[in-house]
Formats: sequence, C-alpha cells, structure tokens
Amino acid sequence: MRALHHRARKRMDHRRSRTGAAVRKNLIVQVLLHYNPPRHRCKHPESTGEAVAFLKVGTDLYHAVADWFSGRTPGKVLDVGTGDGRLSSHLHALGYTMAACDCIPENDWHLKDILYRQCDIAKGLPFDNESFDYVVCTEVIEHVENPFALCREIKRVLRPGGAVIMSTPNILNLRSRFKFLLDGSFLFYNYPPIEWDQKEGRPHVHAYPIRYHELEYYLYKAGLTVDDAFTNLRSYSWRLFFPMELLLRLHARHMEKRSQRKDHVALERIYRRILSDDLLFGTHLIVHATRS
Repeated sequence: MRALHHRARKRMDHRRSRTGAAVRKNLIVQVLLHYNPPRHRCKHPESTGEAVAFLKVGTDLYHAVADWFSGRTPGKVLDVGTGDGRLSSHLHALGYTMAACDCIPENDWHLKDILYRQCDIAKGLPFDNESFDYVVCTEVIEHVENPFALCREIKRVLRPGGAVIMSTPNILNLRSRFKFLLDGSFLFYNYPPIEWDQKEGRPHVHAYPIRYHELEYYLYKAGLTVDDAFTNLRSYSWRLFFPMELLLRLHARHMEKRSQRKDHVALERIYRRILSDDLLFGTHLIVHATRS
C-alpha cells in the first residue's frame, strides 16, 4: 500500500509540474504578444491564421507577403523567380493580375491562369517597360550574380508609384550573428558554395549574404526607395540571451555618439532599423520599396 501511495504521489507531482510549466510557458507567450504585437496578420483565403509557437510569433514567408497585399488595390503583379508559383497562386486568389518568370521551362508551368515566361533573370526580365503596378522578388537576390542589375530591371518594369516587395535571408538576427561567431557562416549559408553547387538535386547556391544595409543600397541605386522593413516570423527564444542583445545596443549607442562628430557618417537611422525586433529576431528580411 505504501508503495502504491508513493507512486500515486509521484504521478500527481509530475502532473502539477507539467501544469505549472504549461502555465509559465503560456504566460511568457502572452507577455511577448502584449509587448511585441504581430505587425502582419494573414487574411487571404488559404491562410490558416497566425502561427504562435513557444517564443515564436508569425507565419511563413509567402503568407506574410500575401498578407501585405491583402486590402490593397489589386493591379498587375510580376513574380520574379516564382519557383513553383505558390506565391503567384496566393496573390491571384486575392484578385491580382499575375505574371511570373523563372528558369523553369514553359512546358512545365502548371498554373494556366497566370502568364509565365522562362528567362535567365541575370540577363534581364522579358517584359515591357513600366508594365506592372507591383513586383515581388522573394529569396532570389542572394542567388544572382549582379544584384544591382536585378534591381535596375525591377525598376524598369515597374510603373511610377509602383511598389516592390523583396526578401532575403535575414543575416542580422541574433541567431545568425551567433552562428557567425562560431563558424564564420551566417544562417542559411551553412555549406561551401562549390560543394553545394556540385551536389545533384540541390537548389541554387546562396552566393551573397545581404544585410539590410546592402539591400537598401541596391534598391536606392536603382531609383527605388525603401519605405518599410519587416519579417515573417520572430523567434523570441533568442531574447533569453539578453547579454548579447544588451551588448549590441550599447555598442550601437557608442557608435551613434561617435558618428555625431564632424565629418562622420550618421548612424542613428540605420541602427534604429537593424535593432528593431523584426531584424533582431526575424527569420527573413522583407522590404517594401517604391518607385517615385
């Protein structure tokens, strides 16, 4: 009897421990959601809603981009580097007139309601000048040989006042910075490009790690102005490594003060952007730029 009583007490203690852990976990999530409300909620037909896992807030990349388009005035959209056309399909369901391009042969294109043209993106886009209201280019620029040329082509096919949504892996988040300290490579850039390129069945190489600084500059030189930067999924588990975040913020404050000296380049604007929660904890860097 005593042994049975002992086992019963252990089971009760275990249940209480699990219940307490669940309550603490839920409390942490609720606090993070209160002080860091999600900026983008998915509203398109295929969205399953916002994903909230432990210390993670957001959704996948395509849903985040489709969410940006929801509620805006429908127009003509070009999906550069469309891949399997999943994003084009999402935007088509929202009422946008879609066109897409990539290196996939036209005979393999399966979305009959969406205009598709095969092309080598590095050599130009096979569309007329100023023919689109929007251009989306997700996870492409880090692959191309000349990011400047790609941005100039995007600006060429975009109408005045049109908008660009472009994304690339966010190498400025805390996880990526920590990984760079350990092995000299960023998140999403794990393998040597040559070995990755020679491996059969692999997707195209991530050749160029691009910070917000460079992406903004590529677009600026093409005649496009970045209006906003955001992410799709924030992983707040890295906020538990608060000494690292604190060190970054202290260093930024020191550099901002130094930049105020005569003949120095101002740094306040760029630090305000790259030390936002979206860039410190976000998985992908997504920018919205316009053609004036």
